[in-house]
Amino acid sequence: MASFSEEELKQLLGEFLRESRENLDGLDGRFIELEAAPGDREIIKDIFRRMHTVKGGSGFVGLKQIEKIAHAAEEVLTHALDDGLQVTAALTSALLKAVDAISQLLGRVETSGAEGEAAKLVQDVKAALHAAQNPAAAPAPEPAAAAPEPVPGENQNWGLFDDEPAPAKAAPAPAAPPAAAVVAAAPKTEAPAPKAEAAEPAPAPDGAKSAAKEGVVLESSVRIDVNLLDKLMNLVGELVLARNQIVQFTAQSEDAGIVGSGHRLSLVTTELQENIMKTRMQPIGTVFTKFPRIIRDLAVATGKKLQLEIEGQETELDRTIVDSIRDPLVHIIRNSVDHGIELPNVRQQRGKPPEGRVFIRAFHEGGQVNIAISDDGSGINVAKVKAKAVERGLITAAEAAVMSDSQARMLIFAAGLSTAEQVTNISGRGVGMDVVRSRVERIGGTIELDSELGKGTTLRIRIPLTLAIIPALIVGTGNEMFAIPQVNLHEL
Repeated sequence: MASFSEEELKQLLGEFLRESRENLDGLDGRFIELEAAPGDREIIKDIFRRMHTVKGGSGFVGLKQIEKIAHAAEEVLTHALDDGLQVTAALTSALLKAVDAISQLLGRVETSGAEGEAAKLVQDVKAALHAAQNPAAAPAPEPAAAAPEPVPGENQNWGLFDDEPAPAKAAPAPAAPPAAAVVAAAPKTEAPAPKAEAAEPAPAPDGAKSAAKEGVVLESSVRIDVNLLDKLMNLVGELVLARNQIVQFTAQSEDAGIVGSGHRLSLVTTELQENIMKTRMQPIGTVFTKFPRIIRDLAVATGKKLQLEIEGQETELDRTIVDSIRDPLVHIIRNSVDHGIELPNVRQQRGKPPEGRVFIRAFHEGGQVNIAISDDGSGINVAKVKAKAVERGLITAAEAAVMSDSQARMLIFAAGLSTAEQVTNISGRGVGMDVVRSRVERIGGTIELDSELGKGTTLRIRIPLTLAIIPALIVGTGNEMFAIPQVNLHEL
């Protein structure tokens, strides 16, 4: 066996972590699609390939606990492909538990370089998979616990699993979504093509014959360190400043050659800047892929029927903006489901369909990215918001009396204000929406809120495409010059 230096091993481990995260990121949505179409072999094959890649890579870099979990999940998928095993809701939940466990261990490796003690976690996953395949021999499923609230400022895995495994139980059955918790519609996301498994030390198992026929997918891209892209962006920024000075000088020259050279320099610099910007852009769908799983888990936890619709996943923006917007969007969705969407029986009494609808749309407009999150829930009770704000001392009774409904609705972004009658582990603590607003404003964005009592709520976020370049209006007075960001301009 070939020996590797410490630096080579570090690079191999980094490559494995990046590749595994890419595979796991696409699995949540595929499992939701599989739950809606249990017999779709193409979806099962794709899930199998991803899990097989994770298993092979983990074995190669010596992460045995991740390998065991991936192998256990892979065996279940093999039975589904070759032996006609039915993919039930309970089995989907168990497989998702395996994905969560792998993601948890990957997080440990990223922070400490090791998996840590994980024997109990592996045992719990295997027990859940076994129980899901043998429902007659397993105890009745228990209700799933609600996903934990993401803590602002921490590197969360978007509330999809606990940091530590739950206490062990004898052959626990996975939490299967009740009839009232089916995700009726999921976004039609295309999973990325699996990568070639060049580092796989062992051949695919016999049960993977159908997946092995898919062949090797060649890539036409390379990985580039983000720090290098940032450095290139900074250098281009300096080049743009130098270009602007040269253009001013050449504009005053009567030499046609100098003027022409300045013009060509300007064109090339602009094109270089635009292409460097493109290397930093990512589709917002990389954030949206987590939402079907979050909606599913919230449906299980709350007993509500939820329908998720997503539009504009191909909308691109700077990766730093993508990273900054993850937590706020997750919190808004959790808040919409917990406080906005009613229980099925309540919705029917109000003349609504039993399934609550959450609609997320992203699009470009006016040089910015717009994200709208809508629900058809109970809406915001303005009178209740005003009363709570007066009680907390945020406004006076006189101010509340003259305050418009739109102004009152924006009070929900005040720190510590919550109109929830019951505190849950999903939301309702009076913290979070103020953090959502501050995070959006920190990246130069704005947030607006529309709501109609009994009809639903829409929250709109406008954020810049990038923070690397800020279009500005240059104004001067006397001997001083000022640059005013265009996003802050209301009228000229």
